[in-house]
Amino acid sequence: MKYMGALLVVAGFVGCSDWNIPEREVFENQKDLEKYIPLLEAETEADLTPTMRDYFAKLREYRKTPHVKGFGWFGNWTGRGSNAQNYLKMLPDSVDFVSLWGTRGNLSEEQKKDLKFFQEVKGGKALLCWIVQDLGDQMTPPGRSATEYWVTEKGGGNFMEGVKAYANAICDTIEKYNLDGFDIDYEPGYGHRGTMANSSTISENSGNTHMYLFIKTLSDRLRPAGRMLVMDGQPDLLSTEASKYIDHYIYQAYWESSTQRVIRKITQNHLEDWERKTIITVEFEQGWRTGGVKSYTSVRPEINAYPQGRQIFDYAILDLPSGKRIGGIGTYHMEYDFANNPPYKWLREALYLGNVVYPGKLD
Repeated sequence: MKYMGALLVVAGFVGCSDWNIPEREVFENQKDLEKYIPLLEAETEADLTPTMRDYFAKLREYRKTPHVKGFGWFGNWTGRGSNAQNYLKMLPDSVDFVSLWGTRGNLSEEQKKDLKFFQEVKGGKALLCWIVQDLGDQMTPPGRSATEYWVTEKGGGNFMEGVKAYANAICDTIEKYNLDGFDIDYEPGYGHRGTMANSSTISENSGNTHMYLFIKTLSDRLRPAGRMLVMDGQPDLLSTEASKYIDHYIYQAYWESSTQRVIRKITQNHLEDWERKTIITVEFEQGWRTGGVKSYTSVRPEINAYPQGRQIFDYAILDLPSGKRIGGIGTYHMEYDFANNPPYKWLREALYLGNVVYPGKLD
């Protein structure tokens, strides 16, 4: 964890109330004089001091090393105004990637600048995300039916060709706005069944073959280009073969009340590298004040000693039956955590516990 010291140093900058960073300005006969400018105004690495440039270079290298990853569904993103809650670049530096909740493309100029800084300076990644229930969800042109547009027009009357066209249209949007991949929100067991989603195993020759082709088409476009493909909701429905096309299995472990319950939920031995590719998440629309479920019980006495935050803290230091540490943690509507003091209090502290205080086996 050779870069964690730098992570802690920067927390002093980005955690303060006015979100300022130092900018070097040298006057005649004066050296090492610093003034402070808002990080919100920084658009490129050139706007930063040499010290901060060095720090962010180390942060980008740290992201390449094995660690408990930081993730979240990030909503209310605008990239403009004086509210730091609405910026990707103001997320904690321990956040590796986010899924953009409510974003469908059509980025504003402010969002493009914010995204570019988040990617190029901080080394973060931002993914498109939505519930995939029916063919063409979120991409069917207004006034057109999904069957007419995707099957008849794009697929030449063949449903499977329409599936490929839909997947490629998503990839086109990702490439157009230089986003970093796609998060398939797959929840057939939670009221979101449709032409693309059902309770069958996702496989090439049986079960849900539509979703298998969708995943493979996305993977073939995104991953060779260095982009990501993840699945949240019910990744347990992936077959072993289909799981090889997915970078992370993200579970909405919102209401699990103990270590044992969450381990039962995520133990899916048929999925490729399931321990290190699994990310577990906490619900923050309601739980942002307390760090998740208030009645949560950990197998670790040191975690149970915390009056609040036990759920997200336990997730961050979760060691699986094989002895391997969990792949990552995250929060739904992570931006709600911004209102805590310090901003993003729970996610920051949880990742610090999982990566520094109680390090685990990462390979």
